[in-house]
Parts: sequence; structure tokens; C-alpha cells
Amino acid sequence: MIGYLAFLIPALLGAQCILTLVLTKGEICPGQRGRVHKMLPVLLVGWLLAAISQVWAVLPLLSLLFFTVKVKTSKTRDSGPLIVLYGANLLGLICWIMLLPMMDMPEVLLSLVAMALYGGLLAHVLLTFSRTRLQAFHRILPFVGFISAIVSVLLLVWKIIFMGEAATAPYTVEIVISLLCLVVAMLVWSGHILLHKTVNKWQLLAAAALLTFSAVMQLTLF
Repeated sequence: MIGYLAFLIPALLGAQCILTLVLTKGEICPGQRGRVHKMLPVLLVGWLLAAISQVWAVLPLLSLLFFTVKVKTSKTRDSGPLIVLYGANLLGLICWIMLLPMMDMPEVLLSLVAMALYGGLLAHVLLTFSRTRLQAFHRILPFVGFISAIVSVLLLVWKIIFMGEAATAPYTVEIVISLLCLVVAMLVWSGHILLHKTVNKWQLLAAAALLTFSAVMQLTLF
């Protein structure tokens, strides 16, 4: 059983890739870059949780840890060992690939979509807490999440068909709760767009909690 790794590793990898893009290509001042850099320990905690069940997760954990402590927070792009950061992303991808033999095709695709869905929301939370001024992400990431959520629902239906009615009947309540939480999470995540307001970090944390609970319910089918 791969359990929570099916969603945790993709979420960490997706968020890490987005933060890598922000740190290396984002047009932000050193102060903003430093605040984003200070969010990396959150990913370290995630990789530590993953390493409890998958030893390979130690590799991206150590790489990202080295990068985090080696670089002065305002010097990420100028003097940081970016090859180590890119290497941490590659090692994270390898960790995810190592999960594939233990999943069927619907699970593989659900886990793949989780990179955009869960990774995008995690990155959005971290960028908001770091008070980044990259306003485009406040619209792009919820949009990517919305599309990913639609794909996830379709894949979940495929998973149910793949397992058969007899096998999924005992989990009807969990499936319904999972779908409801997913829908509500998307509404909360995009609330600032729908209401034409500034994004709020507590709004994103609520969306993250709902999305996490949805993932827990989905895992009953894995």
C-alpha cells in the first residue's frame, strides 16, 4: 500500500517546481525572493513525512536541505547552487516514478494530476504567506487547479468503473464526501476571483484542508 504518498509526493514535487520557477525566473526583488526562500522548510517537513514510508524521499530531502541552508535568502538566484535545487526536483520526480509499479492506471493518472492540483494549491499557500507580488499566480494557480479538479473527477469515475460496482459499493459515502470536499475546495480556492477581492491566506488554508480531506477519502479506493 502506497497510502498517502500517492498525493503527498506529487504535491511536494509540484509546489517545489513552482517555487523553483519563482526563485530563478520571477521578476521579484531580493527581499521577496528571501521570503519565498524561507518557505522551503515547509517542503522539507513534507519530504520528511514522505521519507517515513519511502526511503528514496531522503534524497530530495537532503538536496533541498543543503540548498536551503547553503544559500543566503536574498541570494538564491545570484549565488545559490541552483544545480542542487534542480537536482532536488529531479530526485523528487524519481521518488514519484518509484511509486508507479504499485498503482493501477487510474491511480497513476490521479497521482499525476495531483502535481498540478495539490502542488498548485500548496505553492499558492506558500507564495501568499511569503507576500509575493507576482499577482498573476493568484489567477493562474486557481485556474490550473480548477482544470485539474475536473480531470480528477473523471479519473475517479474511471477508478470506480475499473474496480467494479461490487468492490466500490462499501465506499459510496467516502466517494460522495470526497467529491463534495473537492468541489467546495475549488470554490474556496477561487473565492477571491469570484468575489473580486484580494486573496486571503486563511481562505487558501481552508481550501487546502478541504482538498486534503478529499484526498484522504479517495485513498479508501487505493
